[in-house]
Amino acid sequence: MDINTNKIYSELRKTKQELLQRINENKCSPLVKPYILGELKDIEDALDKLETGTFGTCEISGELLPPDLLEIVPTLKSIDDCKTIGYFFRKA
Repeated sequence: MDINTNKIYSELRKTKQELLQRINENKCSPLVKPYILGELKDIEDALDKLETGTFGTCEISGELLPPDLLEIVPTLKSIDDCKTIGYFFRKA
């Protein structure tokens, strides 16, 4: 895979720390907190995948996920996630 995994790993760890700090210092709305906790779970999953060597593969089919999308959204889990994101990147 031609993704810079060290850069992604570092960015995920940094984001995790920022989100944890926001929660621990109560700098988030109670309405937003569940979304932050969900994002933290996704980050943990991505970090685990990087450590076990399964990062970048679809959790459903085992196919490789597009490296360009993984660099933008390293918490992608499946090909379906890629299709959903692709919908938002389409030009009108």
